[in-house]
Amino acid sequence: MYIPGQKVTLRPTTRPDLPLLLTLWNDGRVMRWVGFPDGLGYDLARMNAWYDRLQTQPHRHHFMVEHPTLGFCGETYYSADFTHHRAGLDIKLIPGVQGRGLATDALNTLIAHIFAVEPEIHTVWTEPSAVNAAARALYTRCGLAPKPRPAELGEGEAYWERKRA
Repeated sequence: MYIPGQKVTLRPTTRPDLPLLLTLWNDGRVMRWVGFPDGLGYDLARMNAWYDRLQTQPHRHHFMVEHPTLGFCGETYYSADFTHHRAGLDIKLIPGVQGRGLATDALNTLIAHIFAVEPEIHTVWTEPSAVNAAARALYTRCGLAPKPRPAELGEGEAYWERKRA
């Protein structure tokens, strides 16, 4: 399954993709925004264990973000919460491709996909760091806005959402 956007294509992550994700996740420039300024420090064995867990969780969907000439650009992900009719979002791109509108296209493509294939999901949400102005600008471009955080999510720095149109 390929999910085409205007600039990038999303496709489900496969085991052969793990070395690319390993590089992304171990890059402190990417991971500092989620609390890991030196990267995750994963090795391929740990990536394989993560992938094996992912395969047992049908409500979690992980995608590679690819560009026709740039190749691998990053990852995007959603986790469906059918009880609360929400899907949590995440996206990370390699530093060399940032600032080209690829994240906006990838996230808008993911959101459109979620609303097309998950009729029980009425809201997509994320929690951008207060110090990550680029992420907040991205989420704004994709129609998400800060809202009061639902109590069942527990404590958190932020809560941004977009409702199904």
